[in-house]
Amino acid sequence: MQHVDACRAYREQAPKTGDAYKLRDKPWSFREQINPESALVIPAVSSDRRPYIPIAFVDNSTIVSNSAFLIPNATHYQFGILTSRIHMCWMRLTSGYLGTSFRYSRDLTYNTFVWPPSTSEQQAKITDLAEKILLKRKSYMNKTLAELYNPETMPDDLKQAHEDLDLVVERLYRPEPFADDDERTTFMLQLYAEAVKRAEQAQQAKKKPARASKARSIKAK
Repeated sequence: MQHVDACRAYREQAPKTGDAYKLRDKPWSFREQINPESALVIPAVSSDRRPYIPIAFVDNSTIVSNSAFLIPNATHYQFGILTSRIHMCWMRLTSGYLGTSFRYSRDLTYNTFVWPPSTSEQQAKITDLAEKILLKRKSYMNKTLAELYNPETMPDDLKQAHEDLDLVVERLYRPEPFADDDERTTFMLQLYAEAVKRAEQAQQAKKKPARASKARSIKAK
């Protein structure tokens, strides 16, 4: 209540023409709620024992704190790619640690992740499999995400839904299956190195001065 009382006092002393004063009788309420209609939330910290980070969708009634990242108005296709095993491998390589838990990084993990090329039909398939995962979760409404993604208590059908998605996502990267997580990580590192090289080449091309064309003289006939 100390913070609420302090907020009330602040708003009562604010200029009467401002938004703060208008909400002086609601000191517990946020002044601005610029929330997207929906968002995909990725926890900033997640146990290293989990096979998958328990990411989830929220609506505009939820205010996401600084303990998580959000992707405004994300699609189920994006959820499918980000909850895939190959993204989990990239996360394990690039994220930091908080104790023994992974600390997801916006800059080092999300922004460096190489998304696979995909057709509209492939995206539709990923979307369908991602929605099956979400439906499986709903069938366990009595369990939290922490319980669902605990390796010791994760339901078999939810685990299978993730594995089905993993196979289809990985085929977007290459047709042959990966032997293990080490091979997935090595493959993603190669993709990242190639992406960096292309970006550097594009940057160098912009810096090169345009060649001056030789003026041609036209002889009068």
